[in-house]
Amino acid sequence: MCKKLSQTLLLVLCGFICAQAQAQAEQIADKITIVLVGDRPIVVDEVSESTDGYWYKRGNMTTFLDRERVVRVEYPKPPAPEKAAEPLTGTGKWRLADAQRIQDFFSARFKKPLPTTAFGQSDLHTRWGLDHRNGMDVGLHPDSTEGRVLIEFLRSESIPFLAFRGPVPGVATGPHIHIGNRSARVSGR
Repeated sequence: MCKKLSQTLLLVLCGFICAQAQAQAEQIADKITIVLVGDRPIVVDEVSESTDGYWYKRGNMTTFLDRERVVRVEYPKPPAPEKAAEPLTGTGKWRLADAQRIQDFFSARFKKPLPTTAFGQSDLHTRWGLDHRNGMDVGLHPDSTEGRVLIEFLRSESIPFLAFRGPVPGVATGPHIHIGNRSARVSGR
């Protein structure tokens, strides 16, 4: 009994240490690193350059470093943006008559109406030669909180969709979520 308890406690402790190490690594990844001449690098919260050197801040302490002591300042790299031309997709059956279910979900969840930008065929879809009669467009960025919640709902209900993070010539004017099957090109276009 005691051996099992000690093994369980050891397992819990190892899990906690791993979680703490990962959290610290994520925090450090967002920090600025000052590489020093002949010394270990310093991880800082902020840095500003002056004519004589660098001011850096760690926590609530601000310190100055002479220019000769600094090899370089390394800033965190921003995450690579996802390609706007590659929409997220969902599969399933869809009829435009099912739109009320989506509108009801969104209204109940966010206490406001679904920001529908196209319901069925629009002039733009006609100009682009797209058959959008059985689709609707929602003016939400797919990475926004509301967009992510809507996409999760569409997936859970097996409702087909395309999510655009930016404009795609001849397909999308900007970020939005297209609900319904992919619009087919009308012949003669």
